[in-house]
Amino acid sequence: MSRRWIFLDLDGPVLDVSRRYHQVHRGLVLRHGGRPLDREEYWDAKRNRVPEAGILARCGVSPEAETERLAEIEAPAHLALDRPWPWTGAALEELARWGSLALVTLRRHPDRLADQLAALDLTRSFERIVAGRGDGTSEAKAVLLRESGIDWGPGSVLVGDTEVDIASGKALGLRTVALSCGIRAPHLLERWSPDALLSDLRDVPSMLSCRPGEGRPGPLPPCP
Repeated sequence: MSRRWIFLDLDGPVLDVSRRYHQVHRGLVLRHGGRPLDREEYWDAKRNRVPEAGILARCGVSPEAETERLAEIEAPAHLALDRPWPWTGAALEELARWGSLALVTLRRHPDRLADQLAALDLTRSFERIVAGRGDGTSEAKAVLLRESGIDWGPGSVLVGDTEVDIASGKALGLRTVALSCGIRAPHLLERWSPDALLSDLRDVPSMLSCRPGEGRPGPLPPCP
């Protein structure tokens, strides 16, 4: 039987990953004798979709070092730097009143995800965890969801923080919510025309209370 599902991307919507990303950047640049960006400057570049090759060049490091960054970004010691946002726990509890929660993420090492979620006490927050390898494209994320076996019903939504999330949600016929707290700046997310562009997870329930396509919001009751 189909139900309303709320599909949540992990990095950005649920977790603040800025410390991990910057730590990997800083260590890589220092090893190559460059000058790393400070955390705020680096994260601003990431949010504005500056390619890693461009960031490395700005730091005086060959763009070829990007392969090292990709090899390190999901090392257990670096994953341990991720933290849920201060509001994540309460927001997930509230969202569970509106639909079944599923975590959907593409990782280079999906086998490390279970340990990370357990360490952060997040495993029990989700009815389903859908993780797999992929090339980081919307097509890969859409395939991952299609093959998950989840039978989602009307009002289901995909919540993410990148153009990949928005495009994959649209390809699957899901309502799409883009959050500006993650790895993309709002002006870049707007270009992909999500159904809603919100600050963070705390704002999602208000979007779920509106029926798509109606001129005026209508109530959509929480799941019993």
